[in-house]
Order: sequence, then C-alpha cells, then structure tokens
Amino acid sequence: MIRALASILALNRVLFGLSYIVAPDRVGGGWIGRQASRPQTKVLTRALGARDLVLGLGALRALRSEDAAVRTWFAAHTVADGTDLVATIIARDELPTKGFRFATAMAGASTAIAALGTARPGGRAERSANVR
Repeated sequence: MIRALASILALNRVLFGLSYIVAPDRVGGGWIGRQASRPQTKVLTRALGARDLVLGLGALRALRSEDAAVRTWFAAHTVADGTDLVATIIARDELPTKGFRFATAMAGASTAIAALGTARPGGRAERSANVR
C-alpha cells in the first residue's frame, strides 16, 4: 500500500513538474492566483517545476529498480512538500482561498505520503534486509 501511494506521489510530481515548466502561469495560477502570470513569477514556477520533475523521476527510478535509495528520494520529497506546506500557510492571507485550500491539502497529503515512503518504502531491498 505504501509503495503504491509512493509511486502515485512520484508520478504526480513528474506531471506537476512538467506542467509548471510548460505552463507556469496557468498551472501556478491555481496555487498563487494572478501573480503567476508575472514574468518573474514564471521563472520561479519553472524552477519549482524542474525540482518536482527531478524528484519524481528519481523516486520512480528508485522504486522501479527497488533501490535502497528510495528512502533518500522520499526524504527529499518530505522536505520539499513540507516546505511547500509551511510556505503556503505563511502566505495564506495573500493567496486565493481556493488555491490555499488546494495547495494545503496537496502539500499536506504529499508530505504524509513522502514521510511514509521514507520510513517504509516496501521495496525488495527492504524486504531482503528484513529477511536476513
């Protein structure tokens, strides 16, 4: 179950990353509102997209190969998502209500799933270690 959730999280991160890179104003607008269309904001949104794309691809690769690095990748997801959650809460009054709710729910759920993936990814490498 944790492995399936971790896989979904990683794939979701890849899709969000690509979306932020390709359409930063449209996709970012759902989170931060009309400020997403500013050229300066697009730079940061695309950079965030690259972060998410790389984190998602790295985690998917580690999950597919059942590499011991799965924990490391999901620890990075936990830090990234936890930071997104805290940043969103801090900026609450400046964000559209709908964007705040969506981002808080997504970042909160993603942080929890990533933390589970860090604690117990459930791959072959982990099962082999537990058998010994």
